[in-house]
Amino acid sequence: MPPYDEQTQAFINAAQEARNKFEEAERSLKDVEESIRNLEQEISFDFGPHGEFAYLYSQCYELTTNEYVYRLCPFKLVSQKPKLGGSPTSLGTWGSWAGPDHDKFSAMKYEQGTGCWQGPNRSTTVRLLCGKETVVTSTTEPSRCEYLMELMTPAACPEPPPEPPAAGNHDEL
Repeated sequence: MPPYDEQTQAFINAAQEARNKFEEAERSLKDVEESIRNLEQEISFDFGPHGEFAYLYSQCYELTTNEYVYRLCPFKLVSQKPKLGGSPTSLGTWGSWAGPDHDKFSAMKYEQGTGCWQGPNRSTTVRLLCGKETVVTSTTEPSRCEYLMELMTPAACPEPPPEPPAAGNHDEL
């Protein structure tokens, strides 16, 4: 193909530059839209009466046993992976708070994990216990394909009662 004249080549170059800028702007727009979707999803969660569980949202915690590495990503998913390699198995995705009526935020329910052979989909209940640091302390399978995990976290600790005023320091009306 013969070369284009100078003016035509300038138009071709300008068109290519415009295409490149458009594609870059389109990528930036998609990134911003994804960020907005993620933020909208995050603010839709019930993070507790005072938002005390919000810091767990972008974290993941692991517990390694003799056979498996269990991974809990609060408000997202629970999985297990064979310790010696292999693919992770979903033990459920975030469902809801599952504590009793008087203490709703004491347990989390993860549902619709990978199906068990000739059985239900896997699910996990995560019990939240008061502790100084956030760590998965145990994982068991009390019944087939239903897992129980315990997560210690300061977020599960009750708020201390307000301190009474020190003796001698009182306001008179």
